[in-house]
Amino acid sequence: MLIEKKLNELNEKFYLYVSAIEESLQKKDLTDEFFLIDLKEFDNEIIKVLALYHPQGEFLRLAVAYLKITSFLAKIKKSVKAFIKKYNFENEKIDALYQNALSSITTLKLSIKSDNIEDAYSTIISYEKIADEIYKELVLQMKEEENIDMILKTLNIAKKLERISDSVKTIAKYMLFAKEGIDI
Repeated sequence: MLIEKKLNELNEKFYLYVSAIEESLQKKDLTDEFFLIDLKEFDNEIIKVLALYHPQGEFLRLAVAYLKITSFLAKIKKSVKAFIKKYNFENEKIDALYQNALSSITTLKLSIKSDNIEDAYSTIISYEKIADEIYKELVLQMKEEENIDMILKTLNIAKKLERISDSVKTIAKYMLFAKEGIDI
């Protein structure tokens, strides 16, 4: 069926985008593939599938989920870029948030490839909760710091990393919606 082929193409592009984000975050360097992520074009392709192939039922859910996912993928991309450009000091909590964000994205990527979001979802939720806890601990730690510039820089980077886990969780919810039709 042509609609399935088009949705598989969208899924492959989604996977490549998540992979490019993961690779940049792993390397702590913005890769060429990172700069090739074009989420506006991805949105346009989704709309084209909706307009041209008249998906029904589960196919429509998947196309709508992709439309919703792109804004969260854009947030992740922006957060990764900010982290890579601004993190040039040592902080144990930032490093923990970084590892957590990377694990979140890797789990998402693997679930896309294996088409097994159900199993990955609980792991992704755990990463998001861990990120929230680490961020809270870091805020308390920063209350003891006297250098305002360092406090602001640290909290800014920490918030970017914490948002990655939040956004991955939201993307996973939309993927579950697409697959199972559950409320989001």
